[in-house]
Amino acid sequence: MKQKSIIIIIAIAVIAVIAVAVAVALSSSNTTKEEYVEVLDDGTKVNTSEKLSETKTYNGLEFTNIKFTNASSVTNLSADVKNTTSEEMKSQLVGVNVLDENKNVITSFKATIGSLKAGETTTINAGIAANYANAYDIEIVAPQ
Repeated sequence: MKQKSIIIIIAIAVIAVIAVAVAVALSSSNTTKEEYVEVLDDGTKVNTSEKLSETKTYNGLEFTNIKFTNASSVTNLSADVKNTTSEEMKSQLVGVNVLDENKNVITSFKATIGSLKAGETTTINAGIAANYANAYDIEIVAPQ
């Protein structure tokens, strides 16, 4: 009877140690700081990186008013796009590289830009099904 009690106490102690270890691991994984994110009351994450919001250019296109948000597991890019050339541009795809602080590509996706007359501006919206709201910057490149 005494041996059964000792075995039960040891088993309870082992279970308690495992439970504490799991709790510590879970709490530390949930405290990852998102340096470039502001969370709105509705849970939407808004990117606050000054680098990301800087004007970008690509092949005669100027990207301004860039916003990166995440809601319902989708990260959305919105931006104003201006044709800075003197000729009309046909609808086209561009690549969007999402970058960390070291300019490493975290992920890439494509965005469609409609036809634009010379000097005309439009707004684009493109999304990716994952949370990249904490990105440092983006770059506009040829689509891969």
